[in-house]
Amino acid sequence: MSYMLGMLRAITRTRLLIVIVATVTSGVFIPSPASAQQSDDWKVSFAPLYLWATRLNGDIATRAGTVPVFMTFDDALDKLAGAFSFHVEADKNRFGIFGDLDFVRLSTQSNFTLQGPLPLTVNGDADVNQTIVEAGARYLVSPRANFAVIGGLRTFTLDNAIEFSTLNVSVTPIDANRTAVYGFAGATYRPDLSPKFSLLSRADIGGGSGLTWSALVGVEFRPKPWLGLDVGYKGLGVDFGKSTDGKTIRSVDMTLYGPIFGVNFHWGGR
Repeated sequence: MSYMLGMLRAITRTRLLIVIVATVTSGVFIPSPASAQQSDDWKVSFAPLYLWATRLNGDIATRAGTVPVFMTFDDALDKLAGAFSFHVEADKNRFGIFGDLDFVRLSTQSNFTLQGPLPLTVNGDADVNQTIVEAGARYLVSPRANFAVIGGLRTFTLDNAIEFSTLNVSVTPIDANRTAVYGFAGATYRPDLSPKFSLLSRADIGGGSGLTWSALVGVEFRPKPWLGLDVGYKGLGVDFGKSTDGKTIRSVDMTLYGPIFGVNFHWGGR
């Protein structure tokens, strides 16, 4: 049992690496402010492959116990096996919709030795996936200040596949996943700071499977009407709540925070 506990802790550390790239979440890059005069044309913003250089702090509980976790962005770079992310928004008059998808896969291998009369080397292979999906709508309360209220749904999924093996024995693999679903509400405030610079700010809070919140502050530089360069700082909190269904992942309570960067393409605005 001790080697399982040790490996589960290693798995937990690996699982955390998925949170490192970006992703929940979700309404991260916001198109630059619309003018105070509304148009009947659609305005679209698309930010592909943005980067969230995340740090992580929190706790993950498994059947082996609760493990406190802390992970920096640098720790994940050696384990990254794949990533995909994008954010899109579309607005017409005072109404708009937005969606966000963030997927990260990390893969790692580790060998450790079980102590005993005959020391035994165990090989461990882990593939860890994190997926954050968000979809929502916004209503522009004040066109002049570009202040809007937002609401929608956010999901946060951890999916892990871990295999153990020794020279002559294969241990039953662990295949566990957990998805938390939240509804959220909040606001955005995105005024023009100058002809080429805009403030990006957002805050929301919600519940469902547990508690979630997010906050973002940053700026967008528009060297061209169709191109925006975004930089900011984002925090995201997720609480999965307690699970009693026997899954390996019983609860997750984490805070993700760090700088965020991206390129935003615009059509039909400004």
